[in-house]
Formats: sequence, structure tokens, C-alpha cells
Amino acid sequence: MDDSELALRSVASFGEVLATVARWGVGPDAVIRRPGVVGGRMGPATSSPWLDAVVVIPGAVPPPDDPDLPHCVWTFADQVEGRVEYPEIAMPCMGLELADVLDAVDPQVEVISPTLAEVGAANDRAYGIDPLFGPVADRLRDDRIATHGLVVDDRIACVAMTFALGDDLGIHYVATEAAFLQASPDGLPVYTRMDFREVGLLRAFIRPPADSDP
Repeated sequence: MDDSELALRSVASFGEVLATVARWGVGPDAVIRRPGVVGGRMGPATSSPWLDAVVVIPGAVPPPDDPDLPHCVWTFADQVEGRVEYPEIAMPCMGLELADVLDAVDPQVEVISPTLAEVGAANDRAYGIDPLFGPVADRLRDDRIATHGLVVDDRIACVAMTFALGDDLGIHYVATEAAFLQASPDGLPVYTRMDFREVGLLRAFIRPPADSDP
């Protein structure tokens, strides 16, 4: 599978996760689906680019800003009409074909399935925000979602959520508790060491502040 196909699948998974979170966190009317665009509006999370957002599928033209769109537009494009880029949070899309992957988990580490509320709360703590995703995650009811966690010294050290879309499995909302965090702020090497490869860069575009210069 080439990089462009992996990028398409990665972005599609992210968009569907955003739509699912909006569906259960707010309601069906919060889901956004337009040609080449998928995501959702999160109401109280309007300042979060990881919750109140849409994703532009590779090859589609980013939509110009309008009141129905959420806080953030994620895209591979270099500009979005009516938006300003937030380059500090640009995300590399990482892809890996799973056919030849072996189970390499340290047998001394306990693998569990934490609750969705625990996954959400761990993300809130890891990224230093008020309880936001924890309560929303606790309301998710979707069979495509699974949770994963590693326990060290009888404590949950890290969590992640996976989302099954067709024959793809997307990894989302990865968080490590501060007491166990030993990696650099840039998590890219963690994935490259596991043979993931970078297949694109998702750039975040948000509305300019109301008091900013035109």
C-alpha cells in the first residue's frame, strides 16, 4: 500500500472519530458531512482543535469558513479561506500495514481495557486542560471503538483509543500519565521505532480571534 492510500485512510479515520465524538457528545445534528469533509461541532469544546473540528479528505478542496463549521479545519492544504494556521499543533499522519506486525508487548507489562471515561480523563490530564474529554468519552456508544491501557506498578501508565473503519484501525487519543512520561514532547520517534512511516502532515486552521487585524 502506498503512502497516499495510507494517508487517505488515516485522515478518514480521524474524521470519523470526530464525527462519532460529536454524535454522542452533543447529538446527531452536531455531525458534519460535506463532500470531502467530515467531523463535528462540540459546543462547549469550541476551543479544542481535537474535538470541535472537521477533517478535509486528501484531494478535496478545504471549505471556506462559514458559521456552521467548527473551531478547527484539519487539512493537508497550505491555506483555508477565512482561517489562520495554528502551526504549533500540526500532526504528522503515521501509517503502518499490519499484515506482518508481531505482538511485541513486554510480558511484564499488564495490558488492560480501561473505561472510555478513564481514557478521556487521562487525555485531559496529559494535555493540561479542565475535565472536558473525560465526560464526553464516557457517553460514547460505538462498537467500532476499543480502549487500551498499560499498567505499571498497579497504576494506568498510558491509554489509547482505537477506531475500526473497514479493514483499517486508527489510533487516537493517546495519553501518558506524567509520572511515566519519559519520551520527548515530540512523539514521532515513538511511532517510527515501531515501523510506522509518515505519510502526510495535517495542518490546523482556526478562525482568527475577533479582535485580530483583518
